[in-house]
Amino acid sequence: MHKIECLLQTLVPKGVEFRKLGEVCEIIRGKRVTKKEILDKGKYPVVSGGIGFMGYLNEYNREENTITIAQYGTAGFVNWQNQKFWANDVCFSVIPKETLINRYLYYVLTNMQNYLYSISNRSAIPYSISSNNIMQITIPIPPLEIQQEIVKILDAFTELNTELNTELNTELKARKKQYEYYQNMLLDFKDIYLNHKDAKMSAKTYPKRLKTLLQTLAPKGVEFRKLGEVCESTNKKTLKISEVSEVKNKGMYPVINSGRDLYGYYHDFNNDGENITIASRGEYAGFINYFNEKFFAGGLCYPYKVKDTNELLTKFLYFYLKTNEIQIMENLVFRGSIPALNKADIETLTIPIPPLEIQQEIVKILDQFSLLTTDLLAGIPAEIKARKKQYEYYREKLLTFKPLTPHKEVKK
Repeated sequence: MHKIECLLQTLVPKGVEFRKLGEVCEIIRGKRVTKKEILDKGKYPVVSGGIGFMGYLNEYNREENTITIAQYGTAGFVNWQNQKFWANDVCFSVIPKETLINRYLYYVLTNMQNYLYSISNRSAIPYSISSNNIMQITIPIPPLEIQQEIVKILDAFTELNTELNTELNTELKARKKQYEYYQNMLLDFKDIYLNHKDAKMSAKTYPKRLKTLLQTLAPKGVEFRKLGEVCESTNKKTLKISEVSEVKNKGMYPVINSGRDLYGYYHDFNNDGENITIASRGEYAGFINYFNEKFFAGGLCYPYKVKDTNELLTKFLYFYLKTNEIQIMENLVFRGSIPALNKADIETLTIPIPPLEIQQEIVKILDQFSLLTTDLLAGIPAEIKARKKQYEYYREKLLTFKPLTPHKEVKK
């Protein structure tokens, strides 16, 4: 920052000139390509009105290091193309003249991203932005030496930010895999089935206390029973969409139906205490949820309560079913026009019933691990968000100049 401040004081002590984009750039519309011509694989990406690529072609009409602005769809979206590409007819290419460094202009326009969205036509579908509106945008034109220094700083910041985000996302995936590994290991009782002559535990790295409990309380193996024998189905009822609130008001209870997340909230409940629910229809048929509160089970899920919690802990059952959730979805869900899960098939699932003390120890371990993982999963995206805000703050600071003449500031 100090070097830029010195350059500003030396090169433009009276302020920086602002010019309309149309005076210092060419705004060129792309050339139409049909869906039939688009390839899944090709040499050059096709840039259209979206954030990602439309597909590929084996020819290009724009050089690398070009700024694009979506004309339709995500109208106003600014992007940097670092390879040769085909610009479709619903995106603009911004080609600066000699007074502007391409990469500097890109940073200026991304800093004005929200303003570009605001001058697009959001009342029409698809959204659109005119080249005339883009050309009327005023931008600062500091001397080239200052532009170069800004690009140098922001490129370094962008690279650092990308590396940090990659590391954080890698950590996120690693933690998820680690949790899944331990959950699967702790809940896999195939090697210690009751019918086996000897319980085989030597190959597994069980926590010391759990291994001792298994050797002491279940030396000959673990009993398996069908879900329908150890659980009973509980109340459920179909609600109209108009009856369900998106917001939890006083005296309302969560509603679970066929999705992964809550369906909404309702003024009554039909289940209380510890239960598991299994989505019965739709995209997430077979998805397992756990409740330990008053809630309302909709018509598109199977709610279950453990018959005897002195024999089987609900939380242990939940963890076991969650571990086998993918297998349930793949093997038991009927994949017709609307995926569906048969209740009879669910109730034939076999569940391990180790001694209660072993269940308690497994639940304790997985609860602790789940809490740690949840904190990390919440913390890492928050860190990524904080890094993004920090980057945007410094970008805006670097690209804010004192105008050479009185100039109405454009909202960012």
